[in-house]
Amino acid sequence: MHSRSALLLFLLGAFLSTAQNATFNHHPVTLDGEGKLLPWTPYDRVLRLAWDFLLNKVQTEDNGLKTYYAYCCLDPEKMRGTAWPHNPAGLNAMLADSAAAYYAYSGDRRVVDLVRGLLDYQIAHGTTPAEWKWPRVPYASSDHGATEYRGAFELQYDKVHIGRGDGYGVIEPDKVGELGFGYLKFYELTGDSKYRDAAVACASALSRNVREGTAERSPWPFRVYAETGFVREEYTANVIGPIRLLDELIRIGAGNTGAYRQARDTAWKWLMAFPMKNNVWVNYFEDIPFMDKLWNLNQYSPMETARYLMDHPKADPDWRAHAGALLEFVEKTFAVDIPNARGVQWGANAISEQLDYMPKMGSHTSRYASVSARWAELAGDAGAKEKAYRSLNWATYMGNESGAVNDQPDLQHAGIWFSDGYGDFIRHFVYAMGAQPEWAPAGQDHLVRSSSVVSDVKYVQGRIAYRTFDKDSVEVLRLSFTPAAVRAGGKDLPKTNWTFDPKLGVLRIHHVGANELLEVRDAARDSH
Repeated sequence: MHSRSALLLFLLGAFLSTAQNATFNHHPVTLDGEGKLLPWTPYDRVLRLAWDFLLNKVQTEDNGLKTYYAYCCLDPEKMRGTAWPHNPAGLNAMLADSAAAYYAYSGDRRVVDLVRGLLDYQIAHGTTPAEWKWPRVPYASSDHGATEYRGAFELQYDKVHIGRGDGYGVIEPDKVGELGFGYLKFYELTGDSKYRDAAVACASALSRNVREGTAERSPWPFRVYAETGFVREEYTANVIGPIRLLDELIRIGAGNTGAYRQARDTAWKWLMAFPMKNNVWVNYFEDIPFMDKLWNLNQYSPMETARYLMDHPKADPDWRAHAGALLEFVEKTFAVDIPNARGVQWGANAISEQLDYMPKMGSHTSRYASVSARWAELAGDAGAKEKAYRSLNWATYMGNESGAVNDQPDLQHAGIWFSDGYGDFIRHFVYAMGAQPEWAPAGQDHLVRSSSVVSDVKYVQGRIAYRTFDKDSVEVLRLSFTPAAVRAGGKDLPKTNWTFDPKLGVLRIHHVGANELLEVRDAARDSH
């Protein structure tokens, strides 16, 4: 028995030694004492490197624009845009999410300015005419390098037609919802009414064109000619983006809220009746070919639906069962072994994108991690927290010291996508830290989550001051200090409205009736 234990210890030591000497996307693999994956660098640094890359290292193309205005992705060697359809609406929606979350977390207003430029450009150069069937809504795709977004040609690559791209004049209504919500978030962030108006236009088009769905036809088609309403592809399970937009406009009382409520209810009933029951989570990505059968499952729509259910539990009495089932579905479908890659790597579930493209990818693994972290928070599920932590650690390895973020660890096929490496990557780290605030860096001050958009925030030593769009809001912060008081609207909040965990350095605030100059101050500094 003694010799067997010694042998097992020897083998474990040999395994750990081998793994520690391994590299993963150019980084030495770092493991804990149980042989499970640790991040190659802290989450905070992954985010700062990524934003620095977007802010300072992306080049200007021959068309006079920064690459992310007209290209989906970069050639990792040349660092120039590649010949693949651009995905402006989805990308800009993701970047709006990431910028709003990261601004609250960091106070770095430069990220807001960067994304504001992209939203302004989409409104001016990628929006349908006002007289069309789908008026004043964003195009989901464009040809690579194009300075006007008008949909993407069905791509030919090396003179071979491969049938990818929406087609000219074609929009994707789910991206209308997603970017509409991004516009609305930027209205709440900046106070600029043009973003509210753009959001209202998106919601109005969605409400006018909603339809009763079936098992093979969703409330909005996946691809449709914006001018005539002629449908190119009938089905997408991604209705949660439009639902988010309609919900928020109804909540703040903007636009035709009666029509929005009817459209929202139609979409919600269909979601509960079909994909929530049959798991036909098909059609999200802009560059997939037209498919006559609903087989190409993806993880994006079920995970974003699960996130919505956890953030809006009153919308679904069965949210716990549904969200848990969606996590299980994604694990069973996408945390699976594929040729040359395990589904579980050093204890981390590595997530594939869709059945049509199964490499393990950073953005999708980080999405799964952030949803799992939220589930762990709400359900008290230690196993889910462990899964979230390891998968988020796995995702860190996609980032590099330069700030370039690879979409996948297969260096032969990896690219640098502005969606996978930035818009749909950064936000999941902030979401995960919001659910598990002790994962935010110790010894620093960060606002990691707010139920309302944070429109202004300032960090100085021993003090945080911020403003939210809503007067009634809940925030979570990780602090380097013990707060003396929390003030809202010039008055101390009652102790019943905030709690502080000194062991974790986590402050939770609920303020009602005031959204201006919320202050958190260091007790030690106030005593001097």
